[in-house]
Amino acid sequence: MTNSIEFGKKINRRPIMISLILSLIAGGIGAYFDFKLAISLFLLVLIFMLFIYYPNNLSVLFGHWQVEKHGISYYKMDSYFDRLKMTLLPDITEFQFISFSQVKSYYVIEQKEKFDLTNILTINPTRQSIFPWLRKPFYLVLVVNGGQIKLDLSWTQLHDRKNSLYRLSNALKVIDQKIN
Repeated sequence: MTNSIEFGKKINRRPIMISLILSLIAGGIGAYFDFKLAISLFLLVLIFMLFIYYPNNLSVLFGHWQVEKHGISYYKMDSYFDRLKMTLLPDITEFQFISFSQVKSYYVIEQKEKFDLTNILTINPTRQSIFPWLRKPFYLVLVVNGGQIKLDLSWTQLHDRKNSLYRLSNALKVIDQKIN
């Protein structure tokens, strides 16, 4: 196995940049009418984007995770504060690590169907939307002692349609070997 098999999109400065651009546009439109309105619109849009929109949609927009030698790493997005920190400080992201010994079982959900290693290559995934909130469910579920962990596959399937199932199959083989 190589060092890791990666899925999803890594967090970057894009949320901050888009928030600033949209805020400047709103402020520019407001400046046409009144300076106070411009400042108000700028701050309103900036606060909405950075403190409401991105923290609530971060797991769909940036659901990076990877299979490594001894386990699986994924972004720590348990609380609002974790997601806000990732939005504002993308270079200081925290990963959660789960050892293969903690994984009891796994399966893949595509739409409403369950798949495992034996039938993973029979999936004919539906075309994913570029809009994250319109994407069809496609994720890996890890059953662990404390419940379930859902790891998104829709971004990878959208951007690497030809190879995503083969990469997923390779990752499932590694997981299967390590937990059995």
